[in-house]
Amino acid sequence: MNKITILIIFIFISCPLKAENNIVTYGLKSQSTKINIKVYSSLTCPYCAEFHLKILPNIIKKYVSSEQVYIELHDYPLDQGALIAAQVQKCFSIKDQKLFLDEIYKTQSKWGAAKSLKDLEYNLSEITKPLNLDNEKFKKCIKNKDFETIVLKSRINAQNKYDINSTPTLIINEKKYKGKLKNIDKYIQKLL
Repeated sequence: MNKITILIIFIFISCPLKAENNIVTYGLKSQSTKINIKVYSSLTCPYCAEFHLKILPNIIKKYVSSEQVYIELHDYPLDQGALIAAQVQKCFSIKDQKLFLDEIYKTQSKWGAAKSLKDLEYNLSEITKPLNLDNEKFKKCIKNKDFETIVLKSRINAQNKYDINSTPTLIINEKKYKGKLKNIDKYIQKLL
């Protein structure tokens, strides 16, 4: 290997992933993937929690493992609590973001019921502790303006491009899915 190649590899390994590319995905995007799904969710939305915990695992098991479907999860915060939770999510690696999302949706009724911003932040910090995000890192996450901008841009861009008016919204092969979430499996079958 020459010195330039080694330098490029070193820079690539040592540079952190840009946060705007830090999107949670399931599956591999390839030429053979027939269906691409973008899921726009708010972390305080009960329907989003139901989708994430009950419907998404079945889609992943049935279609992602066979490389028929590729899924991206995008931020679409509906309120300040969802915005802050999405900012915190950005502090984790992609692998840990998946764990964070599972936990955030499982405990949504607890942390989302906070009476004040201080209570909300405390509730979220308790969720992050088992995922090794200590209080100092947590505070940096919720004050990180870059993360806030990324989350808000996701919402603004989605609104402008897809005219989203509720969550979760699924964009399947660049078209807004208008059916019931419980019928998504049948819809995917038709596209295959």
